[in-house]
Amino acid sequence: MTNNLMSIKSILIAAFALLTFSQCTEEEIVPERTITPVAETAAVAEEATGSMTISGIYTAYEAIEDCATCTFVVPAGMTMVDGKELNLKAGSVICLNKALQYGDIEFVNLEGTEEQPIRIGAAEFKK
Repeated sequence: MTNNLMSIKSILIAAFALLTFSQCTEEEIVPERTITPVAETAAVAEEATGSMTISGIYTAYEAIEDCATCTFVVPAGMTMVDGKELNLKAGSVICLNKALQYGDIEFVNLEGTEEQPIRIGAAEFKK
């Protein structure tokens, strides 16, 4: 009986030790956060004049290098860009003119695909 208790006790201690040493550390579980300096955040907030809401599938905001790739250029004063109304298809490129200051804009009904996402971004247009 004593041997059985010693065996069970040894097994429990070994199991506890194994579980303790095989657990992840906090660094492995919690992803590292990037902290943006306050000065940069304030500068961005001062430049921004409105907000942008994007709803759709496979839609991405990114820099647009060549304005010739723009399918649609958002005019000044427009507050809603409706992909269905404008007949925007997968692979379309929606551009914001860098020279303009936009207010609040909502992008709705945008349906890109994984291979051809709808891209939204600011582009520079020559005068």
